[in-house]
Amino acid sequence: MYEIFRKTNETFICCQINFKNKKNNKNLININHYYLKHLLDHFSINSQINLNINLLGDKYIDDHHSVEDLGVTLGKCLKYFIPLKFKNYINRYGFYYVPLDESLSRVVIDISGRPYLSYNIYYNNFYIKNFNINLIYDFFLSFSNNSLITIYIDNIVGYNIHHIFETVFKAFGKSLKDGLILNYNINSTKKLLF
Repeated sequence: MYEIFRKTNETFICCQINFKNKKNNKNLININHYYLKHLLDHFSINSQINLNINLLGDKYIDDHHSVEDLGVTLGKCLKYFIPLKFKNYINRYGFYYVPLDESLSRVVIDISGRPYLSYNIYYNNFYIKNFNINLIYDFFLSFSNNSLITIYIDNIVGYNIHHIFETVFKAFGKSLKDGLILNYNINSTKKLLF
């Protein structure tokens, strides 16, 4: 398990992550962004990583600081979650396609110590209930920069905005799960990932 706290003038976040086991499969996600909580639950189920997140943010301004800082915190938490002795012995790469009715998305990752985000999602509606869906980009950018993971996100087809982002978070979870599998073979000519 790894735990990290982040406190700024705009947000206070406590984040714990752990691999799922039979005794503890329940997430405790206390954020007041209900659609984002829904997406994080899908990420957790598909990555097999338990999340325990408490977030207080300046929602009276808007959701930007909270969502961005959540990406920062979760990214840092994952970066330090991988034990030092295993960092060079993981699959490194992960990719997954996930369909949901009319939507299909693909996420490809490289756990390389080099952050990069390619984000290709197009949609017509900008809000799900009162959540600004454009903030998902900020979440993934912050996550990539702080976890030091290269992430390619592509929605191949989709019409229902709820389904589009659900497939993205499911594919992201599956890709991360595959990238973290131990294989005891250093996937780099440098003999060092990060």
